[in-house]
Amino acid sequence: MTEPQRSSQVIRAHHFLWQMIDWVYPPRCASCGKWGDRWCSSCQGKVNILSTEELCPLCGIPQTGLELCAECSTYQPVFTALRSWGNYEGTLRTVIHRLKYHSDIGLSENLAKPLTGLLNDLHWQVDLVTAVPLSSKRRRERGYNQAALLARWVSLSVDLPFQLNALQRLRDTTSQVGLHAHQRRQNVAGAFQARSTLANGKSVLVIDDVTTTGATMQACAHALKSAGACQVYGLTLARAGQIHLS
Repeated sequence: MTEPQRSSQVIRAHHFLWQMIDWVYPPRCASCGKWGDRWCSSCQGKVNILSTEELCPLCGIPQTGLELCAECSTYQPVFTALRSWGNYEGTLRTVIHRLKYHSDIGLSENLAKPLTGLLNDLHWQVDLVTAVPLSSKRRRERGYNQAALLARWVSLSVDLPFQLNALQRLRDTTSQVGLHAHQRRQNVAGAFQARSTLANGKSVLVIDDVTTTGATMQACAHALKSAGACQVYGLTLARAGQIHLS
């Protein structure tokens, strides 16, 4: 059996599992509460999707034109490119919170679909997919890594290998919420390590739910590049605020 056939079988099996669960426990939209879908088309239509034509080609910050932004012109990021699907507001913020803080893991498939569509549109050459790892404390508290759930669905959808252990978190860090850009960079500096046996010579896609300053993706890219990765791409569902790397 080929890898694409195996991936297709896994996707069908997961679809069947969730269909059975939905038959017993009919889903409601995680945003508006409407019966019938985990995230209804009406709410999805309210997402402020970021344009792929008016942003910095490196950090993906929305702007007029396709020139490098002032930050990337003076301080080029370690990652090859970073992109997000929509603004972290309204219905998108609500469903991410449902996935992240309320154990609504069934949403991961719904939320991975726009990520997969964005990845296909970007035409990045990627060898493997991984996710930003949680701290051990948050992993125990939450019971799962929401970024890993998204990354696994994306990898299955585009027939790319998923390597959860390509990145490891060396230490727990405080929450990035409420920290300024400089504090965020200090908070995650040196927090990650990559496995050279998995990353060396590879083009790696790192998936997360939200990016704000890009500090976490930058730290992940540092670790992967140190382990021999040739390129590191970042993909997130939402962008909150702006990127400031310097």
